Amino acid sequence: MCYQKSLNQSEDNLTRYMDKPPIEEGILEPYFLNDGFAHNHIYIVPMDEPGHWYQATWGLVPTYTKPEEFFKSGKYNTLNARDDKVFDSRLYSKPIREGRCLIFADGFFEPHHSGKESQPYFCYLEESKDYRERSIFTFAGIYTNDAEGNYFTSLITVDANPLFEKVHNKAKRMPLVLDRKYEQEWIQTGQSESVIKDIMSEGFTSKSFHAHPVINYRLKKNRELKNTAKVLEPTEPIDKSLTL
Repeated sequence: MCYQKSLNQSEDNLTRYMDKPPIEEGILEPYFLNDGFAHNHIYIVPMDEPGHWYQATWGLVPTYTKPEEFFKSGKYNTLNARDDKVFDSRLYSKPIREGRCLIFADGFFEPHHSGKESQPYFCYLEESKDYRERSIFTFAGIYTNDAEGNYFTSLITVDANPLFEKVHNKAKRMPLVLDRKYEQEWIQTGQSESVIKDIMSEGFTSKSFHAHPVINYRLKKNRELKNTAKVLEPTEPIDKSLTL
């Protein structure tokens, strides 16, 4: 599953990518690594307000409870929503029908397991200049919002393709990075269940990804590097046999 992502961009870059401005200037806080378990802000284009992009909290919150209470309970992990369960979920069945969004990113981290060890791999589009200057893409997401206009979101995950089967070799899942031709369809109102399922099944981008091993920022010696460029730098793989 995808619990860490990157977005080291300017507001102008996001606006140019989607041809939509932010709902207000100054809302973007770029990051090298955003850990979803901290429930920090990510940035979305929601289907109820498709003319702008907005700040959102990573972690969908049901409308019947308050965010602080929901996250503190730890009962549910709503950072990701599985494509094969989303329509039948008590938490997700309404958002997948009525609250879909595009989630901006320029990279994400997936764990690779080798024996009893695991190592994060940083994944980004091959068309990027390099891992330091990356191209933007969007995840398919779902959201709720409250009376104050705050958004809370989860990203959709699907079965891994051949590349991500090697990278995320334990769970064999990947986030649904949308092909550009499906982005507007994903946030279009009135879509049928069958169309939504078709996009989840066929909508992964046709662009290629690159992935390389990076440091494990969760280790005590690396924690201060969490939101620095160091977490993106290639390092020695623990699994010497892995070829991508």
